[in-house]
Amino acid sequence: MKKARLPILSLPIGKMCGRVTQFTVAQKFYHSLGLSSSPRQPRYNISPGTKLVCVRREQGELKAGELYWGFVPAWAQGSSTQDEHANARIETVSEKITFKDALKHHRCLIPVEGYYEWKTVGKLKVPYYFKRTDGEPLILAGLWSTQMRNDGETKKSLCLLTTKPNREAAQVHSRMPVIISYENQKSWLSDQPLSQSVLDLVSAMPEAGLLKMYRVSSEVNKVTTDKPELINPVIGQLDQPDFLGDLLGEI
Repeated sequence: MKKARLPILSLPIGKMCGRVTQFTVAQKFYHSLGLSSSPRQPRYNISPGTKLVCVRREQGELKAGELYWGFVPAWAQGSSTQDEHANARIETVSEKITFKDALKHHRCLIPVEGYYEWKTVGKLKVPYYFKRTDGEPLILAGLWSTQMRNDGETKKSLCLLTTKPNREAAQVHSRMPVIISYENQKSWLSDQPLSQSVLDLVSAMPEAGLLKMYRVSSEVNKVTTDKPELINPVIGQLDQPDFLGDLLGEI
């Protein structure tokens, strides 16, 4: 019997945050929101098409749990992976029919230890890992949705928001995830529309010096590889990627 494979899509990779890590319970983050954290399987190579732990407000109640990484709007009827979005640009998200309702009422936060991004060097895509310089989790901005499908099933899904890169991220890529500061986390988790002032703060480029980055092994290119060693820094020759096409799109 053949093993099931993750969806492989021939979509651009230049606009994405497409891999993250979640290997601690981020207790301080959950406790600051009045939530309890629970042990979960450590993951060192989470890709679109799988599940991410997030915090969201649903029917007025804060909830923590796993949602499918590949946002599908509530009104979508189909079940094709072509309808899924791993990321969305925060500069234009309020203008997109796919996301604008979720931006008003269905925002979420995704605590991660770090994320991977790939730098183009000649014909190579070289993987780098980003994390906070102070060792605290990165709290990323996301949108979520509950889709009622034609078959009667419901599907809860999310996407990450991206913005222009700060000084560190710009050395590798033209985009980076939107990082929510502690002061804006509760506003982001409200189920009410954001004020323009808060949206402007959230959309702003993160401060320089927030992130530490270093090159990692090309083993991370394979979505089936998931082990702690993936986040170890490497020094040596550039790595040849084999991951092209396994990410979902950003619009």
